[in-house]
Amino acid sequence: MLRKKILRKIYLTTFIIFILFVISSFTINKNISNIKIEYHNPLSSVYLLNDDNHLLSVDVIVSTDIMKSIPIIIDDLKENNNNYHGLKGIIPKDTKINDFKIENGILSIDFSKELLNVNKDIEEKIIESLVYSLLSLKEINGIKISIDKEPLKFLPNTNIMLDDILTKTFGINKEYDVNSLQNIKKVTVYYYEENNGNNYYVPVTKYLNSDDDKVKIIIDNLKNNYLAETNLMSYLSDKIKIENYEYQDNLVTLSFDALSELGPENIKEEVIYTLANSIFDSTEVTKVIFIENGNIVDIKIK
Repeated sequence: MLRKKILRKIYLTTFIIFILFVISSFTINKNISNIKIEYHNPLSSVYLLNDDNHLLSVDVIVSTDIMKSIPIIIDDLKENNNNYHGLKGIIPKDTKINDFKIENGILSIDFSKELLNVNKDIEEKIIESLVYSLLSLKEINGIKISIDKEPLKFLPNTNIMLDDILTKTFGINKEYDVNSLQNIKKVTVYYYEENNGNNYYVPVTKYLNSDDDKVKIIIDNLKNNYLAETNLMSYLSDKIKIENYEYQDNLVTLSFDALSELGPENIKEEVIYTLANSIFDSTEVTKVIFIENGNIVDIKIK
């Protein structure tokens, strides 16, 4: 009798353990099925043309392999790219990449002759789009362009001379406001433009006469009233007061009054992005520090 009772308890205990195991297994599996796995695709930028003849920055998914990313970017820049409503690629669709290689951060890329089979109004824009798009890849610091193995030294329709190694100093969306050969400054200022409900960054390279340093020119241009006469807009509004800035060698420090109090219509990150990139593209500065009421709120490094 005692033996039967012991066996009954053993069976009961074993059964309870089995039930608990089944329940726990179901719970674990259920929890595992609810776990969200996020895949982070690398992003880069391509510069596409809008109806106002501006090149706008558009984010695109590229590969983790730089050698695969370059053809992806070139394909997105072709004129048959219809992925973005109101924006278009600028490179002739029949253009082929003959060869390319990267050495010490310099991309040497050889195109077929179709690359520049365009009218004179568009050929400089093609180079601007190529340079800014390919330099969005962090592994690339400069670009050498050749056509059927011949280095591209000048543009055939406009005779614009090209440096052996092209960088963002070539400029983009160029504007000229020069009435004297004295004190000509060149700066690239990042605005934004609305297109079909989306906002896109628009870098504009300006040539102008000024005695001011480039940082002051950038700040003044981002607050300039001339924006009211164009489709370009700035995130740097009158609500944002820059109390002071220091410009020394490769470092700029910008001191703000109330940067963190911006409403959703003027996002702090957008202000920081446009100022930092304007400074990076226009000067030899490699670090920009943003300070609010004496406290560092962000540091951007080129």
